[in-house]
Amino acid sequence: MSASQDKKRRTDERALGTERRQVASQKEAKERKQSKIKWTVGSIIVVLLVAAILIGNSSLFYTARPALQVGDVKYSSAEVNYAYRTAYLTFCNQYGSYLSAVNLDTKKALDEQKCGISDEFDTWDDYFKDAAKKNLVQVTALCDAAGKAGVTLDEDDQHEVDEQFSYIELAAKQYKYNSVSKYLQAAYGNGVTKKVVRHMLEMSQLATKYSQQQYDSYTYTPEQIAASYAEKKDSYDTFSYQYYFVQADTEDTTDDDGNTSAKTTDATMAAAKATADKIAAATHDADSFTAAVTANVPAKESEDGTTTAPSVTDNTDTKGSGFSSAVYADWLYSADRHANDVTVVEQENSGYYVVLFESRDDNTYNTVNVRHILIKAEDSDSDGTYSDDDKKKAKAAIDDVYERWTQSNQTEDDFAQLANSFSQDSGSNTKGGLYENVYKGQMVQEFNDFCFDPARKPGDVGIVFNESDSYCGYHLVYYVGQGERYCDYLGDQALRTSDFNEWESTFFDGWTSTELKGMKYVG
Repeated sequence: MSASQDKKRRTDERALGTERRQVASQKEAKERKQSKIKWTVGSIIVVLLVAAILIGNSSLFYTARPALQVGDVKYSSAEVNYAYRTAYLTFCNQYGSYLSAVNLDTKKALDEQKCGISDEFDTWDDYFKDAAKKNLVQVTALCDAAGKAGVTLDEDDQHEVDEQFSYIELAAKQYKYNSVSKYLQAAYGNGVTKKVVRHMLEMSQLATKYSQQQYDSYTYTPEQIAASYAEKKDSYDTFSYQYYFVQADTEDTTDDDGNTSAKTTDATMAAAKATADKIAAATHDADSFTAAVTANVPAKESEDGTTTAPSVTDNTDTKGSGFSSAVYADWLYSADRHANDVTVVEQENSGYYVVLFESRDDNTYNTVNVRHILIKAEDSDSDGTYSDDDKKKAKAAIDDVYERWTQSNQTEDDFAQLANSFSQDSGSNTKGGLYENVYKGQMVQEFNDFCFDPARKPGDVGIVFNESDSYCGYHLVYYVGQGERYCDYLGDQALRTSDFNEWESTFFDGWTSTELKGMKYVG
């Protein structure tokens, strides 16, 4: 595949991803921005989906014959199948219920389905074979560079591999396989053994380690960081504002071909503008804004006789990038904005926004560094909810960990050791439960409130509870102290990401893959 084709493929993927992220924007604010590149050959968490989406693996059988060569490294059909199935499972995990939108049916063979994400591939089988080959090229190149640089896996890295492999063991148990080996065969095909998986995980871990070291290697002056933030401050700053949209009425119009459609007219747009102007003239602050809307916009009556009063949309601490496409964005971004400024902005052929500016935050606050231990409640009856008994068991478990903490010397190191031993957060339980430079809104609300309590002091410990769509459980939190200013962190990350992407754009030049006879057993 040419570089231009590959670029188009990635563009198509990003387009689909953007659509989904727009639907899931409320969840996105709770997710931690990851700085390092994860090479997906070694991604294991997604194996928990296997029971629901297995297809046609019974036709795959083991062969030791090489299937793919990258540089001097030859990969067996089992190893390529592992990369292939991992790419597939990762995709399914990412897009979930949206798979039907791209014509991917997890119950049908992939080589019998037209690829719905890119015209460059005939079938989904072709798509995931290409993804597997590219992943193996990347991993091979990074591991080669790591070897030449003397980068190897240390004890912590091996612990990370062990942690990832434990998810496989958990999945095998959960889906009632007699052995991990049988589970691997069902999930990835005959010949994919524990030895194969561990080898692939170790390569992935080494590739990740080397890429992370590259990412961390860049240094910048305070002036460079400040300039980086200033360049994108309209996107980075957070805004608090309110708006009400005055929808213009529509009238049925008929075109020259006799087609009838409902459209706004000059008269209905003028009427909407007049209403918006009245609301703006009566608005001086948030309270008067609500009152002005209520006074000038009649309540809507539904078919069942109930009425719905008009309501103002309140956006608090909204990142500037979140409304960059809105017609009122430039007005909010303006340096001339002051608290309680009001404007009316036209949405072409639709109506008028009345916007009230409240405040703008330039992210000069300090982030926080914390350690935590997560104990999740188990869904004992697998109905998607957590019973009181499920929660009580989790609470008893976190209380036990807290008791162990009280019986220790209560140092940060003591807490870190407990986190490594007991925490169920795979993102931090090999790092002593540590999260650095945590920003406001990054963690769940209860966690956030504990960390950013103005009275918080280094060494403070507390238990917080969260129940959401993603998990239910308890956090034992250790407050380490303040981190970087958030604006400095964002400026640094922007520079670092740009430099890393530039390095990555040429790093894989000259690395290609060659299919061998064993490739016919992949898929």
